[in-house]
Amino acid sequence: MLRSSRVLPGMLHRSSARQRPIVAVIGTTGVGKSDLAVSLAQTVPLSLVLSADSMQLYKGLDVITNKMTRQEMKGVEHWGLDLVQPGEGGSWEVGRWCGEADKIIASLDAQALPIVCGGTHYFIQHFLFPPSQLSFDRPPEQPLDKGKSPSTPIDVRWKPRRPRPETPSDLDPELSELLDTFWTSSPTWPGETSPASGPSTSRPSVVDDHQALSLHRLLTAVDPKEAGRWHWRDGRKVRRAIERWWERDGVDLVVTEEDSREDPKSAGRKARFKTLVFWVYEPMDTLRPRLDQRVNKMVENGLLREIAEMRQIATKMYGSSDAVDHTEGIFQAIGYKEFAALPLPQSDPSLDPVFPQMLAHTKIRTQQYAKSQLKWIRKQFLPALREARRLGGEVDIYVVRGGPTGVDGAREVLKSFLHDEPLPDPHTFGHPDAAALLGQLDVEAATAVPDIAQRQVLNSMTQCDLCSTAGQPFSLRTDEWELHLTSKTHIRSVNGSGWR
Repeated sequence: MLRSSRVLPGMLHRSSARQRPIVAVIGTTGVGKSDLAVSLAQTVPLSLVLSADSMQLYKGLDVITNKMTRQEMKGVEHWGLDLVQPGEGGSWEVGRWCGEADKIIASLDAQALPIVCGGTHYFIQHFLFPPSQLSFDRPPEQPLDKGKSPSTPIDVRWKPRRPRPETPSDLDPELSELLDTFWTSSPTWPGETSPASGPSTSRPSVVDDHQALSLHRLLTAVDPKEAGRWHWRDGRKVRRAIERWWERDGVDLVVTEEDSREDPKSAGRKARFKTLVFWVYEPMDTLRPRLDQRVNKMVENGLLREIAEMRQIATKMYGSSDAVDHTEGIFQAIGYKEFAALPLPQSDPSLDPVFPQMLAHTKIRTQQYAKSQLKWIRKQFLPALREARRLGGEVDIYVVRGGPTGVDGAREVLKSFLHDEPLPDPHTFGHPDAAALLGQLDVEAATAVPDIAQRQVLNSMTQCDLCSTAGQPFSLRTDEWELHLTSKTHIRSVNGSGWR
C-alpha cells in the first residue's frame, strides 16, 4: 500500500520530478540486482523500489518470473509487482509503465528515495532518459462490460482506442479489411474469403510468409517510412508499428520545423532526474554456472507446476494452450516455451525422457537472455546515459559486484550522492572491470543517440529484386547494399538470371 495518492489520473509530473534524486539498479539476470536495491532502500527512510520487469507485472507465477519473496524484501515497499492478472489489464508497453511509474514517484513524500530496479532495461532507459517522441500519456482503459469474461481474446492485448486513422484513398480493399481486423482474434488476410479459422489468440502470431508479407504491405501502405525500417519477416515489430501508427492517429514521425531549428548540441535525450546508476556486473564465464543453478532451483521450487497453471490460463484465454503467442505477455517467460512438449501434470516430470533436453534448453535460453541484457546496456543504455550527461544532466554510474562486497561500496556512494558530497572515481571504484566497461562514456560522441524518426533512416531496408522469388522478397539493410552486391548469393542470382 503506497503512503500517498495525491495524483490525479492522467497527470504528468516531469517538471516537478526532474531534479529529484533517483537511483537505478541495472544488470543481467541472476547478478543480485534486487538484493542490492533492498539494501540501498534500507539506508534511506521512506524508500520505494520500483520493479522494472515486464514479467513481474503479472500476479502469481512467482517462480517463473523470479520474484523476490516477502522475506527477501525485508520490509521494503515495492511497486511494479503483481499489478495485473495474466490475460487482463491491457498492454503494459514502455509508455504505460513509464507513465504509471511517473505517477507513483510524484505521489511519494519529498524525502522518499525512488529506486528503479529490474532487467527490462528498455523501461528504465526510457524512463530516465526518454526520447522526445515518447509520451507517458495513455488513454484510460475501457472497463469490461458486466458479465463479459476478461479472458475474451480481443480484450487481452492491444485494441484500438480511437477511430481508424485516415488512410490513402488508393488503399487496396483487402489491405483495408486487414487493417480493420489485424488486431482481432480472426484477422482477414488478403486472398481469404472469410476470417482465419482455428484457435484464437489475443494478438495472433504470424504463422506463414503470406501473413507476414500482408502485414508488411499494410504497414508500407499507411506508414512507408516505418515500414522501411523493418524486415518483412519481423512480424511482431511490424504489427506493433501498425499499432503505433493507429495510436498516433496516423501522424508521421517527422522532425518538425521547431525541432529543425533546435541547436544540435542541445538536442537529444535529457535526464529527468538527478540520477545515480549502479550496474551490478558479473562476467558471463562465472555467471553461467550460477544461472544453471538458478534454473535447477526454480524447478525444485515449482517451475513445472506454474507452467501447468499457465497452460490452464492459456486454454481459458485462447481455447487451447497450443494457440499461445510466445512473444506476448506472460507467455514470454523463459521456461514456458522450452517445456512446451512436456506432459503435465505428472508424478515425477524429471523421469520423462524429454525432460533433460528441455531443462538444458531452458538453461541455454537463460544464458542467451543474460547476453542480450548485457548487449543492451552497452549498445543502448550507456550511449543514452552519455547523451544525458552531454546535455547537462547530473548522472553518475558505478559498476559493482553482486553480494555483500558490492552492497557496502554502493551504500557509501549513495550516502555521498544524497548529501552532495564528492563521489569516488567510477573507473577505479567498485568492480575491477569498471574502467573497461565504462570506457565508452569517456569518448565524445560525434552525434546524438538516434531518435525514433532518425532510426527510420539509419535502419532503413531495401529489396534486391534479382535475389527475390515469388512470395519471398529478399530484404536487407540499405547500408549493407554494396556488400550484398559482392556476396555469393547475389552473384549466383546474377549468373542464374543471365543478367550482365
